[in-house]
Amino acid sequence: MKRFIVFAFLGLAVLAVALWLTDYTARGRAIADADRTLAARARMIADTIDRTLQWRMTEAFTFAALPSLRGFAASDETERPARTVVALVELKAMVAADSSIRVASIVDPLGEVVLTTDSSMRADWGNRVFVREALAGHLYASAPSRDFGEVSQFYSAPIIDNAGNVAGALVVRVAVQELWGALSAPPEVMLVDENGVRIVDRSVAPQTFTALVPLASAVYARVLLEKRYGVEVTQISATHLDALADAIGQDKTATLTYRDANGRAVRAATQRIATYPWTVIVFQDEDTVLVPSRDAVVEAIGLGAVALIAGAILGMAFRGQGQGK
Repeated sequence: MKRFIVFAFLGLAVLAVALWLTDYTARGRAIADADRTLAARARMIADTIDRTLQWRMTEAFTFAALPSLRGFAASDETERPARTVVALVELKAMVAADSSIRVASIVDPLGEVVLTTDSSMRADWGNRVFVREALAGHLYASAPSRDFGEVSQFYSAPIIDNAGNVAGALVVRVAVQELWGALSAPPEVMLVDENGVRIVDRSVAPQTFTALVPLASAVYARVLLEKRYGVEVTQISATHLDALADAIGQDKTATLTYRDANGRAVRAATQRIATYPWTVIVFQDEDTVLVPSRDAVVEAIGLGAVALIAGAILGMAFRGQGQGK
């Protein structure tokens, strides 16, 4: 009987070690597989977003080179009325030809809207980044912003006169659904800008226009002054996802585990967009990531239990034969 108890104890000890090794190995394999999947998805989404931004900015540049728009922007007050009709027809044609384009506008060198397809005529956009960048001679794609009762993006391009000077800027407002389409899979994905603010959040509980960590006071004041996230966004709330913010701040691809607002462990992969200072974050809660490892442990427990029971039965059988002799 003592020998049987010793063998049973040794068997349980071996089973416990085997289960620990199974769990350790399965967890490592599950996390490695999840990291590869998350990183691949992050790269795919970043590339798709980059192509979308580049295509829209190139389109804005092409539109801004139309002779009718250049002539309108470069004209003085006496010539402008004669050029308005043709230029406005061009702007309306842009909107009519593309269901994603909400509005097309021209601003003068002071940032004032001087021609548009909506009711924003004479609006002062001088503080908006998309106008400043275009008037400085750059193509620009804004972060999604809440204006005119919806979330949209502004794409802008300089309008150059015959002397090579910036005579104004073309601004095209595009529905944000176009950008959302680039983040359609998987559902747990965020797009964060250079300020660490979530400009797109396709998670189960989205927190759009919320910073990963509190913004520095100077940055907070600047983005509100510039209306970076739209006229209708008057404050930027924040969470405390320091590990995630640190990973993004390193400006490189990374995989990491962080704790969300509810204290859950979350596995994530980050990918910077190639030509824009935005970062894609694809994430999945660790409980879901580790489901395969838990399944492996349960299977190992079942096999170990079967082995122990079989060993016990065989041991009792041999013991009974020994006593019979």
